[in-house]
Amino acid sequence: MTVYELNRDQLIELKQDYIDKKNTEAGKGTSWYELAEADTLVSDKEVYAAYECYDFINDDFFCTAGKE
Repeated sequence: MTVYELNRDQLIELKQDYIDKKNTEAGKGTSWYELAEADTLVSDKEVYAAYECYDFINDDFFCTAGKE
């Protein structure tokens, strides 16, 4: 499935990963606040642009792992 087909929980999980990767690249840690507020700190548009070339499966996400 494409990034545009993700459900809200999957999209939020991807936003959390996006924040963590950006912080790691900048040599910073990621706070619990950033993870909790990922949906408001990162726009859907920003995540769509960053991950539009990826193909996902449910097992890529904790919230849908093991589900078909």
